[in-house]
Amino acid sequence: MFYIDTLLWSVFCYISAWVGLISMLTYVLAIGIQQLSLRFPQNLKRKYGAEWALVTGSSSGIGKAIAEMLAEQNINVVLVALDDATLEATFQELKQKYKGVEFRKVGVNLTAKDYGYMPAIIEATKDLSINLLFNNAGYISTGLFADTELERLRCNLECNAGCAVPITHHFLTKMIEQKRKGYITFTSSASTYLPGPTATLYSPSKAFLTNFATTLAAENKDVGIDVTVVHPSPVNTNFYKNEGPKLDSLATAQKAAAAPRNIALQLFAAAGRLTVWDQGTTCAVFRVVNKIIDFQIFTEIITRFAFVNGDHKKLSKSSKTRNTAKKE
Repeated sequence: MFYIDTLLWSVFCYISAWVGLISMLTYVLAIGIQQLSLRFPQNLKRKYGAEWALVTGSSSGIGKAIAEMLAEQNINVVLVALDDATLEATFQELKQKYKGVEFRKVGVNLTAKDYGYMPAIIEATKDLSINLLFNNAGYISTGLFADTELERLRCNLECNAGCAVPITHHFLTKMIEQKRKGYITFTSSASTYLPGPTATLYSPSKAFLTNFATTLAAENKDVGIDVTVVHPSPVNTNFYKNEGPKLDSLATAQKAAAAPRNIALQLFAAAGRLTVWDQGTTCAVFRVVNKIIDFQIFTEIITRFAFVNGDHKKLSKSSKTRNTAKKE
């Protein structure tokens, strides 16, 4: 019996070693494809016969960088973002900078209930044939889940993930009906690969985008529509002007943040080449950790030791919900 148990354990270890090696090698292959793709830039106007593109969250950061790259390829752009001074300034700046390109701005609140942002988007684009769609809008709302107002949580979820569903459905349907090639992207996050306590809805909402994108890619590749989801490591955007309590972890991440244009370049390089695109060292570390430590065990480690994190301690100390419960 001892011999059989030893043999089975040896076989298990042997198979596990090979599985781990294959997992790492296939990830290295994906990174290799990314690096090769970056050496061969793509013109989306030629690749997809694109005249118009739509970018959400386009008044600043990654969205603005995407809009600029589209304009550099003589692709007209619909800018969708919150109707504020930042959107107006970006709209005027791009019009002045790219004289031969047409821009339209749609000022909407992508956190609105019942898809309240859709009528304005549909009306502003009803005469256009849009076959490039960049779902980029999103922000981080910090704080412990139980201490955060439900409406603030709903708004964060809608902007980060929910709005991508009706927007994508509308334009994807039109691409298919018009029998046009197209490209749809989603800006996810490296945080999709791990739990995200102290900013409860950020990681889950980004994880939804990842799964949504990969599912759409599998459904629509055969009709000529490519889909990419990018997982950026920290990027130097207004993301760090977060809603909610200030977190030390965000301040630390900002120090290593990449330029927004870097993400735009990678989305352009990924078109039709890779569906899932990891960017940066932080994302690579998260991916490797998930390959070395099983996700179930990784989650248990975070669950049991999250309380020692500085941000967690700070939020717990100031928590009205927790402190009230203690008094009772």
